[in-house]
Amino acid sequence: MDTNKNQLGNYLKSLRGNLSYREVAKRTGDRISHSTVAQAEKGINTRGKPYVPSPETLKELAGVYHVSFDDLMMRAGYLINPTNVRTHPTSDGAKVTADVGFELAKQSIPVYGTIHAGEPTFADQCIIGETPITDKIVDDYGKDNLFALQVKGDSMSRAVLPGYVAVFSKDANIENGDIVAVLIDGDEAAIKRFRKTSRAVMFEPDSFNPIYQPIIFARDQDQDYRILGKFIYATSMPI
Repeated sequence: MDTNKNQLGNYLKSLRGNLSYREVAKRTGDRISHSTVAQAEKGINTRGKPYVPSPETLKELAGVYHVSFDDLMMRAGYLINPTNVRTHPTSDGAKVTADVGFELAKQSIPVYGTIHAGEPTFADQCIIGETPITDKIVDDYGKDNLFALQVKGDSMSRAVLPGYVAVFSKDANIENGDIVAVLIDGDEAAIKRFRKTSRAVMFEPDSFNPIYQPIIFARDQDQDYRILGKFIYATSMPI
């Protein structure tokens, strides 16, 4: 692959330094494989096809390398890059920068403030704005499957900060450990980490605040929950 076209891969390689692929995978808790780390850097998969790491993979790598997840998402083409960043001199000769706009995305999806089980699903009156999405996100997930929620509270603060806009896919395979938007006991949609065992289904917080506890549905009790979508990424971009 042309190295000029593999800027993300070259950047990931520079971040890895002297670590082996296996060591990077190990530092993610083996949530991604060493071959995935290699493919992310090379920009091609094992079949020789162009490869862009998923948002989930980029999240793990951002944690290992202690870099901005949003930055990796922009380099991968998932997020819109800020543009028109201008430098302004101050009276004392220092310089500050300010965003005066964002590159216009061709498409956008609705952002919901709340989603309630007792209301029509994704009711229009609950829409509080829109968030731009890239063509790549649309191609990967399908626009009709995408929706966004503005995050409330800090029960998932390790993964998604309060006030951020979280983007979800309705039609996506849910696996253990995935973050989901879920309706529980007829309340409004919550964002939790999904776990399933032979005995129970659990929706776990992922917070720096220790007060939050998992919500557990034993196999032999009523399963009063509905998963609305799988988390793809979060952004602080204004809505």
